[in-house]
Amino acid sequence: MSGRSGRNRPVPVYWEEGASRILNLLVTLLDSRTPRSTGWIREKVGGYEGTADTVRKQLERDRLILRQLGVQVTVESATDDEGLTEKRYSVDRETSFLPEFRFTPGQWAAVSAAGRWAMEPELAALVRAAVTKLTPAGPVSVGGPAPVVGALPDTTDLTDDDIRTLTRSLDQGHLLRFNYWPSPTAEPRERTLEPWGVAAVDGRLFLTGHDVDRGAQRTFRLSRIADLEPVPATRSVPVPDRPVRELVIEGLEAASSLVTATVLFRNGRAQELRARAVGDPVLHREGEVLTVGPVDRLWLVRTAAAYAPDAVVLGPDDIVGEIVTLLRHARDILSRSAGTVPGTPGDAGDADDTGGQP
Repeated sequence: MSGRSGRNRPVPVYWEEGASRILNLLVTLLDSRTPRSTGWIREKVGGYEGTADTVRKQLERDRLILRQLGVQVTVESATDDEGLTEKRYSVDRETSFLPEFRFTPGQWAAVSAAGRWAMEPELAALVRAAVTKLTPAGPVSVGGPAPVVGALPDTTDLTDDDIRTLTRSLDQGHLLRFNYWPSPTAEPRERTLEPWGVAAVDGRLFLTGHDVDRGAQRTFRLSRIADLEPVPATRSVPVPDRPVRELVIEGLEAASSLVTATVLFRNGRAQELRARAVGDPVLHREGEVLTVGPVDRLWLVRTAAAYAPDAVVLGPDDIVGEIVTLLRHARDILSRSAGTVPGTPGDAGDADDTGGQP
């Protein structure tokens, strides 16, 4: 425990000195389409007190800080009402901010997958912050309600050599041999693949291709692959002439990692599930029924359980069974913590959401 004694302990919350002043300046200049003088800023913006010379020095220091944050505050010379030359400040919106744009669902899947990709510690935080800033440009569903079930983080043991091997195999048509973990706690299994391509689905990266040992298409979560090496052999199956993302989705559906379910929505809640619905609703005596999917199987089970009874999965039966088991397991845990006698313990199991191993 040496060196970690301060972890998870409360720390004092403080506001960096000068942060309020700089924030006030930025908001005020953004709200104004007209460049503002030092005198105007001194009068209107909180935090700029003192003599005119003091305010000018503060403005120059704050301009430098904002520049380091990527915001360009420009200065121009102008003549005031008395005919004297003065400096006026404004925000250069063109160089400081991205233009208005919107990702397609496929583009956003690739961007969010990149944001979850494990990398050098000094870059990981920056990438996650960048993806967060890009979220408003994502598909409409991205701006919907916050998820009630957190996503399991994607991690990877792929080295630079692994990535180069994967790239060469895709470019040159080589076969790949690698270790694959069906679940984070399972033992790795050696697999040999004629790779077709890599694509993102729901923010996760997948490798799909023809599995030599199984004699059929298989799709693998890229974050559970390691120790890649090329295999000196020729392909036995041609690469399908279709977009890789379609092939990945097809492989996930075949492995039952992507599923489609019929869901009864009893009220206006459970919007996170409703946002993944397709088609028109069918009236029901308790609400309306919608088709949700195709979506990740584990996500559907956990999310539907979290929204019960506002959303009730009516089918398929195996999905219903998994949700019931999960809810019973939760009930038993709560019963034990409350000191009551539980019913028959449920077993939620350790579901495999990789989409790679049936």
